[in-house]
Amino acid sequence: MRGPAAVAATLCFYVAWRISAKPQLIWLAAVSAAIAVQAVLQSGLQLTDISHEYGGSLWLALFDVVSLALIAQLSVAAGRRSHCGDPIMLGVLVGLGLGIGRILAVIFLPRVDANVLGWPVLVLGFLLLAVPVTLLLTLLPDVPAWVSARMGAGVLLYGMGHLASYIDGSDRSTVGSVVTLVAGLNGALFLAAAAAAMLRMAIVEEDRDRDRLRLRVDELENGLRIDRARIHEINSTIAGVVSASRLLREDPTIGSERRALLDNMVHAELGRLQRLLNEPVVSGPGVVDLDDTIGNLVLAQEARGNRVSWLPSGARVSAEPDAVAEVLNILLDNAAKHGCSDTSVTVTSVADAIEVVVSDDGPGIEPEVRQHLFEWGARGARSRGQGIGLHIARDLTARHGGYLRLGEGTARGATFVAGFPMARRGEDEPAHLA
Repeated sequence: MRGPAAVAATLCFYVAWRISAKPQLIWLAAVSAAIAVQAVLQSGLQLTDISHEYGGSLWLALFDVVSLALIAQLSVAAGRRSHCGDPIMLGVLVGLGLGIGRILAVIFLPRVDANVLGWPVLVLGFLLLAVPVTLLLTLLPDVPAWVSARMGAGVLLYGMGHLASYIDGSDRSTVGSVVTLVAGLNGALFLAAAAAAMLRMAIVEEDRDRDRLRLRVDELENGLRIDRARIHEINSTIAGVVSASRLLREDPTIGSERRALLDNMVHAELGRLQRLLNEPVVSGPGVVDLDDTIGNLVLAQEARGNRVSWLPSGARVSAEPDAVAEVLNILLDNAAKHGCSDTSVTVTSVADAIEVVVSDDGPGIEPEVRQHLFEWGARGARSRGQGIGLHIARDLTARHGGYLRLGEGTARGATFVAGFPMARRGEDEPAHLA
């Protein structure tokens, strides 16, 4: 029982060290290994013909003195928070050396009972050696006190078991045998309990570290998504502004009325671009005039050479102006990319919502993509986009109390329906994008 328990303790300490990388644990594994090897050799010796010569020998007591001294050295090393070489192998070699030395002493040296020294001397020697080793183990840094206390108690009980056998001598009384057996078994159990506790703590700590790392990765991914979403909208806005500016500069045939509309659009989009480039400021919903918003976006699309059919509706919604503009800009950009020629925009009222329907005459949405259409990165085989625009648009509409869905029943092309809460009568004047 003592041998397997000490071996199990060694394995637990070793695995805990591999998980947590705390050097104290590998040295504790070395201590357990030294005890385990000696216990296994002693158990094997009990199956031989010389086992009756083994108990209570003075030579074995001397080996126990050396064993405690070496365990003390290993315990001191455990408090240094570092290691070199292979402490486990060192512990095994210490255990082998002491175990084989015991066997050779029993075989080749004359039998001398340890109790010839008298029990007071044996007890005093035990106290002078075992107690300091126990204190070293219970005061290990970076190891919970209750765990190191179990470790120290295990070594102390091991020593008490050996002390009982030396006091008992070769007479092998029932009381002495029971004390030796009980102390040895309890020492093994304390040692195994300490190792199992450290392994459990290492696993729990590893799980916590993994959860913290996963949370950090999620935060980084979320930040990356936000940055990519902002860049996605910035690129689209810049494209519209550049196209309109080039048109104003290079096309002398533009009438004064349309020139004024393009100037207003460029001014509004530059204002939105500035807000996109700055840190976002959370603001409450306002009244948004869809005619102003859609009108500017349609002008930007037309400046880029995309035809859009749309009629003013006078509808107003309750939302954040830049969010409405970003959602509709994404839908218009998608329609321009995937449509063949024309894009249509219609505005209707449904119950307490205003729906903006954006349709194109392209090849439509592939059946295998429909189910995951609004997920981040979802796109069809024919798509030239990044697969993030629709995800952004749906998230924005949902955050403002609206919705975005794929229209049904279209014979050709794709239709998207963006719904926003209808502005109530008596609300503030429409917010401006500039």
